[in-house]
Amino acid sequence: MTIDNLKSNVQWWESKRWIYNLLVGLIGIVAIYFAISEKPYDWKILDTLSVLFWGIGANLFYSFGTLIELFDWYYFNNKLSVKKLRLLFFILGTGFSCLYSFWFVMVTHFGANW
Repeated sequence: MTIDNLKSNVQWWESKRWIYNLLVGLIGIVAIYFAISEKPYDWKILDTLSVLFWGIGANLFYSFGTLIELFDWYYFNNKLSVKKLRLLFFILGTGFSCLYSFWFVMVTHFGANW
């Protein structure tokens, strides 16, 4: 892989980041809406900080896609052929992040009984 290929791989992942953020954000907003519409809730600054922290963490995990391709290139000389599976990784990772975000809001708001 050349530096141009590496730039192309990073560009591919970065061009999909907005889709990831949109989907995970929408699911998070829907989950929060369902959670706080059930009973009166007083939104606190800690809630806002938690949402910001969650978004930063989700984007850090999203960056693993680029890092996995870089590791395949540098350490394995593309023997794992991660590039062929990156769309699958993107879809599965986005789906997992959406489900985990929804589940986390439900569990933290309604407790383990949800």
